[in-house]
Amino acid sequence: MNPSRAFRIVIADDHPVIRHAVIHALNGLPGFTVDAAVKSGAELLGVLSQGKWDLIITDFTMDTGKSETDGLSLIGQLCRQHPDVPVVVFTMLNNDDMLARLSRSGVAGVVDKCEGVEEFRSAALEVMHHRRPYFSAKIRMRLQHLNFGNGRRGGEPALTKKELEVIRLFASGASLTDIARHLNRSLSTIATQKSAAMKKLYLQTNADLVKYAQENGLT
Repeated sequence: MNPSRAFRIVIADDHPVIRHAVIHALNGLPGFTVDAAVKSGAELLGVLSQGKWDLIITDFTMDTGKSETDGLSLIGQLCRQHPDVPVVVFTMLNNDDMLARLSRSGVAGVVDKCEGVEEFRSAALEVMHHRRPYFSAKIRMRLQHLNFGNGRRGGEPALTKKELEVIRLFASGASLTDIARHLNRSLSTIATQKSAAMKKLYLQTNADLVKYAQENGLT
């Protein structure tokens, strides 16, 4: 992106109060500008066909009568038609299986609407400046529960026994080299297993991994 141009954002939500709150939150970030705010998926697709956009922020379900499946259909269409534009979804979705499907749909992030505008700012900054996926705290907790051991649902991949071994040892203070030696595996294998576990658990940093292991009795 040209550094002299602000990130162009389009927001879609059928509640005007929420649209206003998100617009206010993101317009306050240096280098970000909300250039369009619409109230339906159809309007969103229409706006995206006009000009170049840098970030899409959309509700999961909009308009009375729209089902969760319709929400997934819209997200899939956005990701297919605009593969170079990250999509951040904000939602009050209560269905864990649907949330798991949404997390695998190619979106750049998911934010729970109940968590406040600061999460919208964090999502925008993480996705646009660091080019990393962003899942808000409540969303991460739910997805971690789904992906951990027998807590998974709807076919979500659980951590393997080998991934759990790596997490336990790493969180206990062992280096990857130490873990490889202890488990008689190659260093590249250990690194891959650690990375796979973090991806399944929606963890972004080593500190997040250690905290997760401690909170779930793995150390």
